[in-house]
Amino acid sequence: MKTIVIPDVHQRVQSVRHILNHETDYDEVVFLGDWFDSFFEPPKVAGFEETCEYLRHLVLDHPNKDKFVFLIGNHDISYIHENKDYSSNRISKTVKYYCSGFTASKAKKFRHQFYDRGLKDDFFTENFSIVHRTQGFTLSHAGLSDKHIPYGLTPDDLIDKIIPVVWKNFRDFTRPHNYLISGAGYCRGGDSNVGGALWLDWNNEFYASADIGKQIVGHTRVREPECLAMNTSYESWNLDTEKDYGIILDGRFTTKLIPQENPKKYKLSSRVTNLTNNETLRHDV
Repeated sequence: MKTIVIPDVHQRVQSVRHILNHETDYDEVVFLGDWFDSFFEPPKVAGFEETCEYLRHLVLDHPNKDKFVFLIGNHDISYIHENKDYSSNRISKTVKYYCSGFTASKAKKFRHQFYDRGLKDDFFTENFSIVHRTQGFTLSHAGLSDKHIPYGLTPDDLIDKIIPVVWKNFRDFTRPHNYLISGAGYCRGGDSNVGGALWLDWNNEFYASADIGKQIVGHTRVREPECLAMNTSYESWNLDTEKDYGIILDGRFTTKLIPQENPKKYKLSSRVTNLTNNETLRHDV
């Protein structure tokens, strides 16, 4: 079995096109989320509306759409939450799901591309997930921690029972365990002891877990693909480099450079590179 793993997109639509044009003999493609909010402007990346259109195409019209698995990132859920009707034209920041990069103008564009075309909450809850398991790996945007597992329950309970219900009811902030999709840890400027599955920080909160097993995540920017506990039953990978993607082939994970992509093409803006490790701006690159 062959699974393609595509990490954080952040409007780099052309990179996704390169991968899908290059890799044609796959059984499934898993997108780790964060389609939106780039620190760059076109033409280095696609525009916000173009990204919406391309994502909608992949979900609804692509000839291999049945092989695609879409996971939610923290830069996606703020727009999904604002994908609803309004009695006025005003769209405000959603404090619970707020993420850097979110703007009211982009939320209106998102609503135009989805809600105004009849693609409402059920479109996202039915076609997107928080966690996906395949070939012995657990894939999510930021990762799972033992600290996410309620007392007396198992990782299977967390993944198969709790998280799907929380995601289906993502508008209900009072629902138990909502922090699993909304919570950001202290190191990301949030108020949770540890970030949830969309916010878990690779450098400060993530650790390879023997109970959860092998994981593949994105979310936290790294220069090269990083692996914890390599060649164990719980090896865990971070793939968010902007230049790499992954392949799981018969249970073994490898990384590859995005074809036809110049790794030096994208550089972090000064706004990001000037941050210190002690700053708590709630965002990821």
